[in-house]
Amino acid sequence: MEKIIYNILQQENITLDSLKKSSSGFTNQVYFINDDMVIKLTDDHDTIKQLQKEVSIYQNVKLPYIPQYIASGSYENYYYLIISKLSGSPLYSIWHTLDDSTRIDIVKQIANILKTIHNIDADFVTEKDRDLDWISMWKTRLADRSSALKDMGYDTTYVDKFISNHIPTIFAKNNYGLVYNDAHFDNFLYDGETVYLIDFDRMRYCPIDYELMIFKCMCDNPSKFASEIDEPNIVDSHYSMVYSSFKAAYPELYDIPYIHERLTVYLFNYLIRQALSIKNHSWIKELLDSFNTFVINL
Repeated sequence: MEKIIYNILQQENITLDSLKKSSSGFTNQVYFINDDMVIKLTDDHDTIKQLQKEVSIYQNVKLPYIPQYIASGSYENYYYLIISKLSGSPLYSIWHTLDDSTRIDIVKQIANILKTIHNIDADFVTEKDRDLDWISMWKTRLADRSSALKDMGYDTTYVDKFISNHIPTIFAKNNYGLVYNDAHFDNFLYDGETVYLIDFDRMRYCPIDYELMIFKCMCDNPSKFASEIDEPNIVDSHYSMVYSSFKAAYPELYDIPYIHERLTVYLFNYLIRQALSIKNHSWIKELLDSFNTFVINL
């Protein structure tokens, strides 16, 4: 891989002084160049599409707290992106060392970053990353989950009734915008003063309250998105104020009819899909029981 990167850098007229592989990067190969640049590259067909999407975002979104675009292109079978390297450490790696006042300030910065992104002109977003019919999309998503559950022998009558009776009402009113869609603490860096944001391959144009799905999931289960290196540092009580502080800093995000019900649907779909993928029947049953109670109480 080092030889390929060297040839890419020659192609881009970038002098290589040092190269270090990143311990992160689950989708692409990620390396640090000269300690001031990052290169992401992949030769996988599906992840090339994701990386091309990220290239488009860096070319169109210019904010002081995200990496700056340097170059992109292809070399042999690889597609690559080169961006500036930001200072700071992932929040997961330092959260346990911070006091509550600093944590609240960081959450306020996160709220402001996401709010800014939600208001960016999203004309550059391609059609496949635009979810314009939120009602139809959620009918389809939940119907797919219901079908998969039925195939495994689960009774999903209440899921089907929920789709017919409640989805059209719950998802009738929407505030559309550009959604980062991966807001957990491995993607936010902090240098002691400023919060920065990295990794944009999940971004899409949809109702902005969808931003809450990953963020709320992390707050409910703080270790869920942490790397193996950071997981031992996770103490649940350190995250107890995160969600309420975020809500206080960005109240407009919650100013939509049926926000609690919408978030319940987002989380149910996200988690049941994971439980189905690993065929964890106890987890599936727990999620179904919880969703059934939710439907009964509507």
